[in-house]
Amino acid sequence: MSHPTIRTRLRRTALVTGALLAMTATAGTAQATDSATGQQGSGARITAAPADCPKYYFCGYAGANYTRLAFKFKDCYLQQIAARTGGSWYNNQSSGTKAKMYNANKQLVYTTPGAPYGDPSGNWAGIRYIDAC
Repeated sequence: MSHPTIRTRLRRTALVTGALLAMTATAGTAQATDSATGQQGSGARITAAPADCPKYYFCGYAGANYTRLAFKFKDCYLQQIAARTGGSWYNNQSSGTKAKMYNANKQLVYTTPGAPYGDPSGNWAGIRYIDAC
């Protein structure tokens, strides 16, 4: 094969590779969008906070998929919540901030991943206190 033919094939390979990379990036964006609607499993990172959870707050919901806002906290101390089961939560605090969840005896049960992060199908069973940061 001559050099011009090899260069043409290399260019085509590069174009196909670039197109595949672009399609992969687009698929990743679609997956992020799907998680924003709560379609992925528990603890899915979502691209945008629920509309009723302001920046710098940790929000708890009575329903799954960020429905029926029950509380929103931004202060850094133990705050009591009503006993409930089921629900969801979204940590919309400053980037990387972790909230902590405690039981009735004020023992640490769970520390969230760094904000922004949410769990569309969390369960409040056993949780009685939240420290937002």
